[in-house]
Amino acid sequence: MSDPDSAPDSPSISGPAPGTPGPAGDGPTVLPSGAVLDTSAPAEHRAPRTVSRRSFVTGIAAGALGGLIIGGGVGAAIGRTARGATTAANRPLSIIFGGDVCDAPAIVAKEKGFFAEAGLDVTLHRTVGDEDIKAAVGSGQYDASSGIFYSWLKPIEQGQNVKFVAGLHSGCLRLIVPTSAGITDPAQLKGRTIGIPSLASSATMFFSMDLLDAGINPLPEAKQVNWKVLDSSVLADALKRGQVDAIATSDPIAYLPVLDGYGTELASNMTGMNAQAYCCCTALNGDLVAKETPLARKLIEAWARGSRYVAGHEAEVAALEVDKKYVAGDPATIEALLKTYVWEPSVTHLKAALLPGIEKFKKTGFLDATADPQKLADQAFTTLGITW
Repeated sequence: MSDPDSAPDSPSISGPAPGTPGPAGDGPTVLPSGAVLDTSAPAEHRAPRTVSRRSFVTGIAAGALGGLIIGGGVGAAIGRTARGATTAANRPLSIIFGGDVCDAPAIVAKEKGFFAEAGLDVTLHRTVGDEDIKAAVGSGQYDASSGIFYSWLKPIEQGQNVKFVAGLHSGCLRLIVPTSAGITDPAQLKGRTIGIPSLASSATMFFSMDLLDAGINPLPEAKQVNWKVLDSSVLADALKRGQVDAIATSDPIAYLPVLDGYGTELASNMTGMNAQAYCCCTALNGDLVAKETPLARKLIEAWARGSRYVAGHEAEVAALEVDKKYVAGDPATIEALLKTYVWEPSVTHLKAALLPGIEKFKKTGFLDATADPQKLADQAFTTLGITW
């Protein structure tokens, strides 16, 4: 991993958090977004076929819709190597994304031409299968991704070569319980089963802090809560059938039980003691940051421009996500979800939130007991000279 002290503009991070403030093979493949991958399309952007609103709302039982949290996984053989062919100043860049509603900033920057206007050639690669996004970005297989910083901390602690730069938006993670269960406090989840897409998912990491605040040790080995890993496509149905007592995941999967009337939101990453200004932040390969700093800066600025555009253009962006086959679903529902997020990207606000967030997250036990939050914050973050 790059020496954090040698990375451009990587100051010590301190201070309080701001007051205010996340699948290939032969034949059709069901993607985590619920779309069907057309394997006859070019590998660099295989477009999923559209699905109807009925499929979006009711297709979970059949596995037709699968949400995924950025922070899932990419095998070493997937996609082309990001830094193989050229070392030109504006060489092609790749962003790996999951097909979630909140991937809007990168989608908008690509489709509205913000990347191109910055002189960038950016390709968006959808995750496929059981992929390790952190390893893919850390190794340089892809140049960047996004996700809540908590889910990237352990990989970075273990040596993944990744740098956070900017927060993109708030919202998109939800902890949902059955409406009929009478669960009104996270403390009531002690001894119960929570369905998750993976133990390392953004939702698992974030809501572990809510459990901690409720007096519950969230570590799997503590057995004070049963984390049940399920395919994203069946999480909502598992909640409906009573196979789990709650689900912790990202939109659109997290929102479906609420939309269908059988689920109630117990918590989100916008509410409570752990409310965050940012769910998704930009995660860049460390070599891109250290060795191609101007290119990395242009990428962040255009990406943030995509985020800012969403505010006030939610209907247009929802239609764009569906029409361009980035997200499976019905535009009205996606528009409603986009309006629940806050689209105010910032480097400085992410910097202010990072150290307090790491200090709190360390208490969950998911980081090593000897981890130094300040050193980890400095290792994980750089401003790239950006001041907004």
